[in-house]
Amino acid sequence: MLMGERHITVDEYTLNVAEGPDNGPPLVLLHGQAARWQDHRRVLPDLVVRYRVIAIDVPGHGGSDNLPADEYTCVGVAALLAAAIEQVTDDPVLLAGHSSGGVLALAIAAAYPHLVRGLLLEDPPLFSSAMPRGDSTTGGVLHRIAEAYVREQPEAEFQRYYLEHADYFSFFGKAAARLTRWALRWVDRHPGRPLRIWFLPRAVDVWFEGMVEYDPAFGRAWQVGAWYDGFDTEAALRAVSVPTTLIHTRWWYDKNGTSYDADGVLKAAMDVDDASRAISSLPDAELVTISGGHLVHFERPRDYVAALEGLAKRCR
Repeated sequence: MLMGERHITVDEYTLNVAEGPDNGPPLVLLHGQAARWQDHRRVLPDLVVRYRVIAIDVPGHGGSDNLPADEYTCVGVAALLAAAIEQVTDDPVLLAGHSSGGVLALAIAAAYPHLVRGLLLEDPPLFSSAMPRGDSTTGGVLHRIAEAYVREQPEAEFQRYYLEHADYFSFFGKAAARLTRWALRWVDRHPGRPLRIWFLPRAVDVWFEGMVEYDPAFGRAWQVGAWYDGFDTEAALRAVSVPTTLIHTRWWYDKNGTSYDADGVLKAAMDVDDASRAISSLPDAELVTISGGHLVHFERPRDYVAALEGLAKRCR
């Protein structure tokens, strides 16, 4: 087994931590929203031979505890994760965060600089996820559905509720309604299990793997604006003092010449202006653009490892 799991206690909350062998400097991985540490599995074989990999389930995800709803803020969750990092290693870490995990990684690097020696931001929704702009993004769909789920408190598990309301399969065009019906029948036959669709790209299954353990109150915090209480993205970027690599995926932009669809919805984590603004705000940054999907470490593992290795060399 590449990684072993254990639980640690931080401020009376249990966090699930997966660790690899001590084969090099510490590397901390933070997954994205509604995910869990295991979605890094395609890059772990390369990483565990070069680093001491430490992957943490963010509170409200995977094997970590849920928090009271009012404690899901970027500042508060980052503080818990920073305390976890401090507990599991004495050395400054390479810190890599995907999507919402990238926002958390940024918050940690800005507020706890002694913990971090290099920062990898994998397609985070910088600037775009703060309300009200966040309501007109692809990522905002999860937040709206999570808020409605918490408010309505339906009996159905969140994965099923999401499938009913998200129009997740719209990318498949005319087959979307048929796929949704198929998925709903599957989850009804397999309660409590992550959706598996054997005939679609594997990245679809990965998205649903963390859904059954996801706390919708986490997403609600983004929708109602509480997530960004006390946190300013621009100020955090300017406060980072370590080498940083920002990965920006541009599949929609490269195909259509814009980051937005006809209705003005952002079809990416950031548009090209957001990425440029972030790079200009960081003191020592490299931008890596990828014409691919959001889940780079799963869909493009070689590109992800190459970006991480490039960052590691800059940190020596």
